[in-house]
Amino acid sequence: MRTLFRNMTRERMAVCTVAAALAIGSSGCKREPDSTLTLNAEVLHAYDDTMLNEMDLELEQRLLQNGVLNGNYQSVGSATTNEMGVAAFLFDRSNALDYRINLVEEDWFEHSELINPDDFIGTNEVNLSIAATPRGTVHIQLINAAPVDDSDQIQFRLLTSESEYPTCSNAWESHTGMEVNAERTCDIEADRYLPYRHIVFKNGGELETTDSIWVPRGILTELVIPW
Repeated sequence: MRTLFRNMTRERMAVCTVAAALAIGSSGCKREPDSTLTLNAEVLHAYDDTMLNEMDLELEQRLLQNGVLNGNYQSVGSATTNEMGVAAFLFDRSNALDYRINLVEEDWFEHSELINPDDFIGTNEVNLSIAATPRGTVHIQLINAAPVDDSDQIQFRLLTSESEYPTCSNAWESHTGMEVNAERTCDIEADRYLPYRHIVFKNGGELETTDSIWVPRGILTELVIPW
């Protein structure tokens, strides 16, 4: 009986030893999250998805500090796209509420994308695409160059669609009188034709015109209509 008890005790000890070894081994194989994160931002032309190089981007984050939200975005870093249109950000994992990446390239509309920190759960690398829209500036001037009487009138509007960016209004505008010289300057999507329409009422007649003008990126375009 003593021999049997000793054998059973040894068997139980062996089982406990193996179980402990397995527990230690399994805990040793568990990987901690990588402390360095990578964000690959691809910048594409909004019109045709062409890859854009030498585009400047900046990455910001909002942090939870001691359980309190710091409402201001803090800079994480900046980067410029390569010939493949990709900019890479490497930064430390932190207790971030969210990330914000900003396109800050001159002569392109500013654009921002929010990134959820949960996107980095289970991975240390995230890819995203940003659509970049070229920006131009147009100066519109409507001049009554051949006045007849005080009933002279011009109605004018741009034939553009609503934009997600702060661009020129496409609402009808109307100006009446012999000394009309109405002008405004505003930004518009560039590297494309800007269509417009105007109707002139003068000397009892009416003349409607539809036309367009090319607006290049980064250059002031003059749209002068003498009527």
